[in-house]
Amino acid sequence: MAMTDNLSAPITRREAIRRAVIFSSGAWAATRFGALQANEAATALTGGIHLLALGDYGTKGNEAQTSVARQMAAFADGLGQPLTAVLALGDNFYNTITPGRIEREFEEMYAAESLPCPFYVCAGNHDYGTAKYDFQAGKLELQLDYAKEHPDSRWKFPSKWYTVELPSAENPLVKIIVLDGSFWEGGLTPQEKIEQRRFFKAELAKGTRAPWTWMVNHYPLFSETVDRGDNQQLIREWGPLLQEHDVSIAFAGHDHTLQHLQVEGYQPSFIVSGAGGARLYDCRVSDRGFVNNQVFGFNHVHVTPELLTVQFIDAKGRQLHAFTRDRAGQVEVVTQQRAAATAEAAG
Repeated sequence: MAMTDNLSAPITRREAIRRAVIFSSGAWAATRFGALQANEAATALTGGIHLLALGDYGTKGNEAQTSVARQMAAFADGLGQPLTAVLALGDNFYNTITPGRIEREFEEMYAAESLPCPFYVCAGNHDYGTAKYDFQAGKLELQLDYAKEHPDSRWKFPSKWYTVELPSAENPLVKIIVLDGSFWEGGLTPQEKIEQRRFFKAELAKGTRAPWTWMVNHYPLFSETVDRGDNQQLIREWGPLLQEHDVSIAFAGHDHTLQHLQVEGYQPSFIVSGAGGARLYDCRVSDRGFVNNQVFGFNHVHVTPELLTVQFIDAKGRQLHAFTRDRAGQVEVVTQQRAAATAEAAG
């Protein structure tokens, strides 16, 4: 895989998997440590399907969560095309889940009038009701049960790990493997860890007719936050599989920042979208990509058979960073004008 600031000759998928990727942080250091650089988010992306992603948003409707939710709705309204899905990247509800909270802080906060699509949910550490995180017995089960008891709801959380193909299993553009990275004590049981590992390996091995495969979970393998950094446990658990198989994007939240990292020796583009409402974290300058902890926000992904276009959008509708990725694994940082033009040409 290669990352460039200019168009270059495409590389083969095998070369993309082998190739080491390190790119200069100079252009992005100012985003974290200097003046915020932003453009208006691109909405003129035609064809294909559109998804949004956000994480760490379950903050009881605080000002940050509310502003991000409103901007997601405004962005969706401006697309002129329906959204296919929203990826909810965990920490869906901080503190206890009281009666009516899911209705207020999901159904109403992310209103169906502007966001009428399914929300595919994964579990974060604060979604577990353990003594370590927001003690409430059965907290995660409340979220799983809500999906089962309200099948017409947009809240889609069938199990701790699952797969969905979009826009449909019959004609998929993207296969999304949703996992639970709660490997800490009190999260997944030893047996669940074994079962999930088997599931992940099987899903990667059997492939898909979709041109794209993504991994979604709450915890980033790689991160530039000061206090956490890379998650060595998940790197040991999932890293070899991500090196072996053609996974184009790995989405996560957990670290309250917006990040796009390209990591040496790994095929995926690693996206951290943890700025949905909770307090932002300190970060360090990275030579692996874009890092922003100045503003709250979310991601937009436009998917066509040949190209992914990913935008990082803040709560005011500004595009902070955007990149495209083609089937060969070529990654290019783009402005919003070029993102729209490139996606239109590929679609």
